[in-house]
Amino acid sequence: MRFSYYVNPQTPGPEHDRRMLYEVLGQVDLAEKLGFADVWLTEHHFTGYNTYSDALTLAAAISQRNPSLNIGFAVNVVPLMHPIRFVTQCNLLDQLTDGKVIVGIGPGNSPDEFAGYGVDVEKRHEIMMEFLEVCDLAWDTPRDAGGFEHHGKHYDLTVRGRIIPEPVQQPRPVIAYASATPERLEMAGRRGWSLLLGPQKPEILAARLHHFFDGMDEGELTEEQRALAWKHTSVLRQVYVAEEGENWLETMDDVIDTYVRKSARANSGIDDLDQTDYDRRRTQYMEGGWLHAGTADEVFERLRPFAEIGISNLMCWMAFGHNTDERVRGSLERFAKDVAPRLQEVEVNRDLLPQLVASSEMKTHPAIYT
Repeated sequence: MRFSYYVNPQTPGPEHDRRMLYEVLGQVDLAEKLGFADVWLTEHHFTGYNTYSDALTLAAAISQRNPSLNIGFAVNVVPLMHPIRFVTQCNLLDQLTDGKVIVGIGPGNSPDEFAGYGVDVEKRHEIMMEFLEVCDLAWDTPRDAGGFEHHGKHYDLTVRGRIIPEPVQQPRPVIAYASATPERLEMAGRRGWSLLLGPQKPEILAARLHHFFDGMDEGELTEEQRALAWKHTSVLRQVYVAEEGENWLETMDDVIDTYVRKSARANSGIDDLDQTDYDRRRTQYMEGGWLHAGTADEVFERLRPFAEIGISNLMCWMAFGHNTDERVRGSLERFAKDVAPRLQEVEVNRDLLPQLVASSEMKTHPAIYT
């Protein structure tokens, strides 16, 4: 197992944006120093759920500060972008990182974000699939072909020449995909993409991986292609490693409160939660698998199942809910010292994942697809 630093800090307001941005850069510097392998960025707009919004621009800055890190996206909300511009930016970033980019893609779901870009949120999947068709053309058309055309419902374009620059990774950077539906999980496996997995329990993740592996089989991927897809298949968790003697439920109470409220605004467009809805969301958050907090021993035990099933990349989300930079750095250092080495020593149970995947009950559990 390797470890990635996931960057999605909420901002308290415009007067704090600059401070938050430079705290993020400093935290990434620290993560690199502590031996983290990757940094993963995300995309959110307008609501204060994300401080930087433009993940590709921030990635360019990080590429020059932290050259040892792979840079991934979890995710770029592609219905809000133009595919030709997107491929151009990804290729440039691949050059700036010497081929260390993982291009994460997803449809998004925030009503406020889609409204701000004038895009119908109900058409996001349809737009995304056509977006990917154009990206395929841009990456796969021979460079001496003189260009290509696409005439579709959402994009109508003629490229004369080629996309400049070329990516280092040929014919394209590694693609990672966030989805929960069987057909799209199978598509990701069939195409040799990596999979981005959310806060579900290991048995739910295993059931989703069942469809992913089926897609790999259908696509007749080589062992090399399977290994590359699995290398960047990642699990995301919020992590807080408390100080010795700290009552983290008390010290993190305001942080959790802020996160629950801003998450509701960003993902559901709800500005003011009533008490019943707030209580439901907070309980779901605390019990649903997002947050792994406590002592180093407690955090290790919560994360151990992912090491046992062989997940190769754990994304650690440490800056959230207006948590202080000092507290984030302390948690990051304690994780690197007291949790990460122990997770790397966990022996992978090669039988465990196939056993979970083979469970017919889990394959059809409705939680798999939500």
